[in-house]
Amino acid sequence: MRKVVKRLFKEARFVQLVALLILIIPVVIVTAGVLVPQKLGIAKVELGKELKVDGKNFPFTFLDGMLLVDGKRTITMNGQKYIVEVKTSPDQIRLNGITEVYTYVFESTVTFYDPTVRALKAINKSNEIKLSDKFYLAVASDDFGNISDVAFVPPTLENLDILDSQNPITNISGRKFLLSSKSPYRIISKTLLPEKSALMLESGVTVITALNAELNIKGAFVTTGLVSFLGSGKLTVSDSGSAYVSAIGPEIDISSDRGSLIFVDGSNLRNIDANLTNFVVIRKSSLNRVSINGVHTVYIIDSSIEELEIQNCGNVFINNTVVNDVKVGLVSKVISYDSRFDKLSISDLSSVALVSSKITNLQLSKGSVLKVKNSTLMNAKVEDYSIAYIFKTNVNQLSVGNAKYYQLESNIKKLTKLQEE
Repeated sequence: MRKVVKRLFKEARFVQLVALLILIIPVVIVTAGVLVPQKLGIAKVELGKELKVDGKNFPFTFLDGMLLVDGKRTITMNGQKYIVEVKTSPDQIRLNGITEVYTYVFESTVTFYDPTVRALKAINKSNEIKLSDKFYLAVASDDFGNISDVAFVPPTLENLDILDSQNPITNISGRKFLLSSKSPYRIISKTLLPEKSALMLESGVTVITALNAELNIKGAFVTTGLVSFLGSGKLTVSDSGSAYVSAIGPEIDISSDRGSLIFVDGSNLRNIDANLTNFVVIRKSSLNRVSINGVHTVYIIDSSIEELEIQNCGNVFINNTVVNDVKVGLVSKVISYDSRFDKLSISDLSSVALVSSKITNLQLSKGSVLKVKNSTLMNAKVEDYSIAYIFKTNVNQLSVGNAKYYQLESNIKKLTKLQEE
């Protein structure tokens, strides 16, 4: 009887030990797998250990591409060495797609997204996609998450009815096409483009808009090349509507109340006021004022904007853009490459990463976080429990009050400590 009890006791202990190992081993393996990444872009990886980078003590227990020199770095942790490749600048790629037998083709590999889906959920990664009555976004990015460019994949031009220009454009149903040879077309009142309807404009079309004329886009509005708007008016995107606009219209505004997509490409327009839209893209365009609120993903590339306001946006990418006055607030997250800002205000727990950029006047407040790398700051003010990480950056004047800043391999010409209230 004692032998049986002893054997059962040993078997129970063995089962408990095996169960414990089953619980522990995956945690160790998974933890070991994510602790030190092989590739690191603009991201923070918390390690919780003392670190050395290229043999030198590192002041933080986390890795962040914004605080490391691009290239292959040797990371030492717990006496073990790891090679981490860092890259925080996008490739110099600009997208130009062409149509080849019902297929839209790019020279390089891109990631395709469906803008009707409010998520960065890729549908494919390739250099081509089959054309259909739907349209897509093509995003050029590297393995580190850096964004180079964004392009529009147009729908097919099949089953379109030519719209006559003798009468003003009124409420539209079905799929309509505006020909440049029949220009000019006229919009003189509030006009509806319903859901599941489409209005496509041939390159060279001219549209005359009367005072306060408005096109309410609940379907799809697509220009196939550069068009012109004469007069003042508004394009309003709502419900699940989408607009791809390549136009000269210095008195034209675009606004949205939800909607799938606003894509302004190679345009000269007045203002954009986008709210709760899935995607907003501004590319190679000049605008006076842009306000973006609650938009899922924003791309601003190769553009010039006088005033830019970003609120409650979690995925904002800016590349090679000049803005006079930028305001970032309400828990927004912005990544900017190779851009110039005269005024930059960051507040309300927002997070901004600046790479190879030039900022004349910067204000960081209300618990926000700034990471700046390989850049130039003329005048910067950090306050209200905010944190600034400054890496390989020249700062002419930095004022700090009730906040923290970390200076790594940077030059601060004048530092002023503000009196805390």
